[in-house]
Amino acid sequence: MRRTKECADRTREAILDAAEAVFFRQGVAATTLSQIAEAAGMTRGAIYWHFQNKLDLFRAMQDRAHLPKERFFDVDRLLAAEDVFAALFEATLELLRFAPTDGRGKRVYTILLFRCEYVGEMQEALACLRESESDFCARTERIFVRAESEGRLASPWTAKTASSAYFAAVQGLFTHWLKTDEGFDLMATGQPMLEALFSSFRGAGPARGRAAPDA
Repeated sequence: MRRTKECADRTREAILDAAEAVFFRQGVAATTLSQIAEAAGMTRGAIYWHFQNKLDLFRAMQDRAHLPKERFFDVDRLLAAEDVFAALFEATLELLRFAPTDGRGKRVYTILLFRCEYVGEMQEALACLRESESDFCARTERIFVRAESEGRLASPWTAKTASSAYFAAVQGLFTHWLKTDEGFDLMATGQPMLEALFSSFRGAGPARGRAAPDA
């Protein structure tokens, strides 16, 4: 029984590897399950044993990647920090350092942003992506709500506008980086941008070094 499960798990991983590669190469809409099966060296029947359809396979591929916001942004841990701005700032820098080394994450995020037309059966995938982004925004907003309640958030920012600006900055940075095929140094560009943004949250001068500026 154990060997059977291990074999099934290996088959499932091989299918996901093939789907990721083919989706990245030619886009989701242009990819058929037959092409994925061929790339994986198996039959369509093997795919249907593990996945209901292309949408189910697509979502499993996305879930497997553990996109950076799940990896680095443990909001409960960040909220436990004495200085939530410094904690969020450092978590974001950790993401900037890690992202260039994460081949799978880069491929999957590129597929989500640039290789998928969210029409037809893939409309549900768009709804899930929006829900994920909305959840991330809501969780990070909790950090700014705490900062605001402690009098750390400078006027005219509010928790809502500050969290929206933070999300737009990070999302925009990664989108542009991937769109240009990693055409610039993510850390060299992103760190001063974040320093300026976090300084405006605090109402302080420009940040320097690895931590956000003190209140």
